[in-house]
Amino acid sequence: MVRHGKNFMENENNMVNVIVLVTPLFLWACSELFLRYDWKVRNFVGEEIPYSLGACLFIVVIFYLYILNIDVRSTAIFYLIVLWVSGFIDDRFGTKYPKGLKGHINLFIQHRKVSTGLLKLTGTVMAAFLFVVNYKWSGIIQFFSIFLLLVLTPHVMNLFDTRPLRVWKVILLHGIMFFPLLFQVAVQLIGGLVVVFATFVYFEANRKAMLGDNGATLLGGVVSLLMIYHSSLTVQWLIILIYLFIIVVTEKISLSEWIEARPVLKWIDRWGVS
Repeated sequence: MVRHGKNFMENENNMVNVIVLVTPLFLWACSELFLRYDWKVRNFVGEEIPYSLGACLFIVVIFYLYILNIDVRSTAIFYLIVLWVSGFIDDRFGTKYPKGLKGHINLFIQHRKVSTGLLKLTGTVMAAFLFVVNYKWSGIIQFFSIFLLLVLTPHVMNLFDTRPLRVWKVILLHGIMFFPLLFQVAVQLIGGLVVVFATFVYFEANRKAMLGDNGATLLGGVVSLLMIYHSSLTVQWLIILIYLFIIVVTEKISLSEWIEARPVLKWIDRWGVS
């Protein structure tokens, strides 16, 4: 539900203007803060980049939820918080190995060690289950579709987060199914969202900051909620099957190597990256 009324629309537009103006400065300040505390990782070319975009993204998401006054359950907010916090812990304390779901699970089974990746998976599953049991689902098929979307989407976005802009391009691809929603939102809100989106893309494209696990998983969580609220059950299961295929494939081969071996995908992957 979106509130109506002249006074609300004026306040809404003012808040959008503030977000648009403040976002670049906030992104810069957050990146500097992360650099100061050495919260950074090496990217695919060996540069040390702060993983600060996720923190800024979290604030932007909360602001937009407030501005639109969307009827989002507290369990959905809790789910997003768990995704961001567990992603940040993985960024801050995680290691390069093990990789993949199988690697994290085997590490626990064979050595009784809980990796940050397994902690993130466990937190996601628990938060997803809490959301589903409090959601008005109808039938066991919808129950599992909601649960799988909440668990798989953040993981898939995390898999793509190994090159600049890759996750954003996947988000745009998902955006096709949400195009009708644009007609339900004020033009200025859309414009503000586009400007904010472009600002995030600029920072990542120029390797000034990166999403990190905290940002990629959070974006996945937002997309999963949008699919739950605004897509049909048929579309949801189609997306789930695609996700499962991607996860199975990436457990066996490198996603980046697979993309590099295909000229068209390689061009798309590098498009916009400085």
